[in-house]
Amino acid sequence: MGKKDAITAAAGFVITVIILVVAITLLQVAFGIRKNPDDGLPAQADAAHILVIDAGHGGMDGGAVAADGTTEKGINLEISMILKSLMEVSGVKVVMTRTEDVMLDGSGLSGTAKMRDLKKRLEIAGQYPEALMVSIHCNKFPQESCKGLQVYYSAHEEAESAAGAVQDSYLRIDPTNHRKIKKADSSIYLLSRARVPSILVECGFLSNGPELEKLKTDNYRKKLALVIADGIFKAIGEE
Repeated sequence: MGKKDAITAAAGFVITVIILVVAITLLQVAFGIRKNPDDGLPAQADAAHILVIDAGHGGMDGGAVAADGTTEKGINLEISMILKSLMEVSGVKVVMTRTEDVMLDGSGLSGTAKMRDLKKRLEIAGQYPEALMVSIHCNKFPQESCKGLQVYYSAHEEAESAAGAVQDSYLRIDPTNHRKIKKADSSIYLLSRARVPSILVECGFLSNGPELEKLKTDNYRKKLALVIADGIFKAIGEE
């Protein structure tokens, strides 16, 4: 490739990146996450970044179950797949722990099927020591009034930064949310044993009627994926 061709190729790449950033920002405007296209463009990632996306639960493990029978596992996967697309078009390498409605086969690992599943997720993430892992979940609580997104983080400085950025980004679609990020304790197995910086996003409460109805819609799932992507862009853009 000659010098002129190299310059042309480089220019083409820059233009492509700019188009992708603008496209994502316009999507955020369309879904109400940003008020206008000039309201702070998301930080752009470089190709060195790796994101492990973990769609919580799956297969025989449905996760939280709503009063109407809606299971958490399907919502988690839908949001995760949308997030995957957003991150990939922005230059981030994505590794999925699952892309189907299955529990992970932790053959050879000790413990119950659920424990082997969790260990397999950690094993996948551990293969990418430079990665950030985000685990997507939904919540449930006896008090129906509980609602809103909340982010937990592992014992890594980068994880705390990413959790804060995602939590702050959620305020764009729900400025009344006053939940704070929390450092995971031993009760959150995935985060307390993670070798890479990891966050767990509880995207909402299946026990809250109005929030459940939103979580069941494709439109709201896209909003949540955009919120999470926006926060991750900001976090890795500060590195």
